[in-house]
This record gives sequence, structure tokens and C-alpha cells, in this order.
Amino acid sequence: MTHSEHTHQQSTATVKHAPPFNILVWIIPALALLTGAWLLFQHIRNTGPEITLYLNDADGIEINSTAIKVLNVTVGKVTAITISPDEKGVQIKAKMSADVKDMLRKDTQFWIVKPRIDQSGVTGLNTLVSGSYIAFTPGHSKERTYSFKVLDLPPVSAISQNGIRLNLKGHSDKLLTAGSPLLYGDMSAGQIEKAYFDPKDGSVHYQIFVNSPYDSLINDKVKFWLQTGLQIKASGGGVHIDSAPIPALLSGAIAFKTTNDGSGIPVINNSQLPLYNSEQELDNLPTKRALYYVIFFKQSIRGLNVGAPVEFQGLNIGSVADVPYFAHNDSHQLLEHGWIPVRIRIEPDRMEINASVQDDKIWQQKIQQALYKGLSASLEKDSLLTGNQFIRLTAAQTNASVIRPTDVYQGYTVIGSNNSGLDMLQNQLSALLTKLNKLPVERTLHQLDSTMSQLKTTLASADRLLAQNQTQQIPTQLNATLRELRNTLQGVSSTSPLYGDIQQTLKSIDKTLKDAQPTLKTLKQQPNALIFNRRGHDPEPKGAR
Repeated sequence: MTHSEHTHQQSTATVKHAPPFNILVWIIPALALLTGAWLLFQHIRNTGPEITLYLNDADGIEINSTAIKVLNVTVGKVTAITISPDEKGVQIKAKMSADVKDMLRKDTQFWIVKPRIDQSGVTGLNTLVSGSYIAFTPGHSKERTYSFKVLDLPPVSAISQNGIRLNLKGHSDKLLTAGSPLLYGDMSAGQIEKAYFDPKDGSVHYQIFVNSPYDSLINDKVKFWLQTGLQIKASGGGVHIDSAPIPALLSGAIAFKTTNDGSGIPVINNSQLPLYNSEQELDNLPTKRALYYVIFFKQSIRGLNVGAPVEFQGLNIGSVADVPYFAHNDSHQLLEHGWIPVRIRIEPDRMEINASVQDDKIWQQKIQQALYKGLSASLEKDSLLTGNQFIRLTAAQTNASVIRPTDVYQGYTVIGSNNSGLDMLQNQLSALLTKLNKLPVERTLHQLDSTMSQLKTTLASADRLLAQNQTQQIPTQLNATLRELRNTLQGVSSTSPLYGDIQQTLKSIDKTLKDAQPTLKTLKQQPNALIFNRRGHDPEPKGAR
């Protein structure tokens, strides 16, 4: 056997046929596939969604550093920051954990937490060390979304906080900022969440949140108004100062009040209600029972504003509705006539004090009867400090000049007007000054000057007379005369002999007069007693024979 044959015999392979499927071969790949699928499932289950946040700017936001928290627990992180497609802000991508996937709803709210000083105080001081972060409140809507607008301020309705959200609309030149308080009396009942101005119709819009338990006061009878700063009202009753709480003084507030008689109907969330500019405007809103009248004034109406009170005997029974209230083209005759129409409204319910409601027609008849008896109106100063005026209704006044150019004006009954007491006093003072101006003051002053000149001449003559020696000797001569008179009087004193002789003579005269009294009495009764015998008869003359 050759060497080549031997080598060929040794290199011949033996082939064995295996079974068509061997399970041991596929165990390891199957385990690897199952492990990978399990890991992928766990990764998908534990990986939260990616959300998009829109902000005005990225101040304080850093990639892979700024956290997203809920209830102060980190549940996400910012992964990217880009400019938004409309180039009006920034767009942030953030990766969230799977635990908060069900919290991301359409009404979920995001905001940036950073150091802030506002009317509510100082907040976010802990971010000075840790840096700003993004917080959010879970939503409850059934609709899911992964794009959100980040708010400038934290929302009021945080997790587990109950209340009601409302939308207010009004017309004002003042716009409060988000975060300003909502007041019920002097108590903080909520906060303004959003505020913006609509230039199309000049309206202001607010989104507010009313906290619990104040949300139970909200019904269709609730009234909202703006309350800004310190209000000082000077009137005839004195000076009234109304100060809001400190947060309202700093930024202003929205206040509200409602009826507690149970007549209101509860409103639903996100309802829209009107907003008034002030509580005074709210109080002066006309009721359905308001009765309107027109008054013509021929005096200045400066200080008479819409909403000014209308009083009768000091009782507020209405308010001014329109100042002035000219009909079409009537103001063209303003300089000719001089009167200005004002429309007022009288509220019957303000006269029903501790009384049942009376039909409006009865009130109209009573007011008409009062007009027949002379009911009139006048302008009065509500405050000399501010110059505000109000309208006072008074009963008939004697000798009063009433202005009533017509009985009806633009469909409303006209109430006559007269000047107030202060205006009458001013007119009297003006008339007095006019008379004083008509006096011949210059001629009187000229005569007074002439009289003063004559007086000066007389005084000069008197000075010359007093300067003469004879005039200066008059006091000496007068003193000598007085001494002589004194000596003469001493001669007739009670101790002098002359005084005794005079007394004796007087006594003799008195005695003689007493003795002569009977004779004088007889002569008085019978004047001829000295000629004829008083007891006899008067002689009778005899006739001639």
C-alpha cells in the first residue's frame, strides 16, 4: 500500500444525520429575546411622555438642569430649549416621568417658581440657591394634551383646593394685575388669575377664582366692582374714609357682595358676570320701579354728577340719572333761556321703610299731588370742601320763584326748581354790592376832604387862641372866682348868723301864710266877701216906681 493510498483512506469523513429540530439550540436566543422584550416593556412603561411648554422667554431655564415639580416632587426635566415657530417666545421640551402621565390634561396649569415680591408677600426665596423650576397643578379634564402655556404667576386653584372660577367683564380705564386679591368685605376670598384689555370694544376682562367656602355665596344676584386705593368722601354728613386692606391699597382689588335671603340661583363654573367700576355706581343702578322726572335749573350745575343723591327732608329717595338732559337741538337755545335740564329718578322702595310694597301708580299719583301743592327742587352743596352738589326736594315755599318752562319734557313730568338758600344769599350779596357800587363815593370823599381841610383850619385858629396871654390867664382868673364863690357859700352855711336869720324869716312867712289860708279860702268861695256880708243876702236892686 502506497503512501498516497494510506493518506486518502485516513481523510475520509463520516457524516451523521441529526434530528430536524433540536430545542437546546434555540433556548439561549429565546431567553435573550424575552429578556429584551421585558426590558423594552419596562422602559416604555416607566418612561413618561415628552411635553412642550411655551414661555415668553427662557429666563432662569437651563437644559438638563431645570426640574419640573408637582407638590415639590421632581417629576421631569427640561431637555431642550428653542425659539417658538412664531418667533414670539421660546419652546421648551421636557421629559416627564410615567407617574404623572394621567395628570397631563387640557386644564393642567404650569408656571415658573422663582423669587417674587408682590402684594401677596415674598415667595420663592428657596430658588435663590437651587435655581428656578417649573411647577404645575394636575388637570381633571377628560381630554389629554402635551402642549401647555406657562403662566407668569402660580394659579390660585392648586391641588386639593376647592372653589369656583368666574369670568368678569366691564368697561374701565383701570386694569388690575394678575394676583390682585378678591375681597368679600375686608376678607380675602380669592384672587385674580388673568386680566387683559380688549381694544375692540374697550372692555376689560378678568378671570378670578373664588376660594371655598366663599364660593357658596356666588349666585346670580352677586355683584362685583373695582375697589382701588383709599376712598375719601366728603359730604354734608362729614368726611368718610374707606380704607381697603393693605394688598388692595397696593394693587387694587375686586370686591363683591350678594344677597343672603336664599333667592339667588347658583352659577356654574366659568360663568361670565358683569363688573362695575365702583360700589357707588352699583348702588345707583336703576331698579325696575324707578320713576323718572326732569328738572330745569337756571343756576350753575357744576359739581352735580350722575349718581348724586336726590333727597326729601334729608332722606335719600333717588339719584341723578343724566346731567345735562337736552332734547335734540335744545342746547342751541342755552344762551337764550339759560336753563339746563336734568333727569332724575325716584326709587319707590327707598320710601317704603318698614312698610309693605305699594303699587308704582300710587306713588306716581302721590308725587303728582305733591307737585300740585308746590313740590319743587333746588340744588344744594353736599360739601363745601369738594363742591359736590345734590338735589333737594321741598314742599311749597311762599314767595318762591319757581322755574318750570313746560309741564312735560321728552315724555317726563317736569318738577319746578328754585334757588337754594345759599344761592339766594349770594344773589342778595351781589345786589348789595351793586348798590354800594352805585353810591357817590367819589363825591362823598371829596366832601370829606373839604371838611377835613376846614377842621384843620379851625384847629389852627384854636391853637393860636390858646397861645394868647389872655387865654392862658383864664385858668388863674377862674380859680380866683371859684375861691370867692366858696367864701360866699361859707357865709350861708348852717353855722353862720345869716343862715339863722334866713331860717327865722322863712318861719315867719310860713306862719303868715297859714293864718291867711282861711281868708284865701273864703275869697275863693265868695270873691265879694270883702265888700258884702258873707252871711247876708246879696242886695237886690229895686226898680223905678
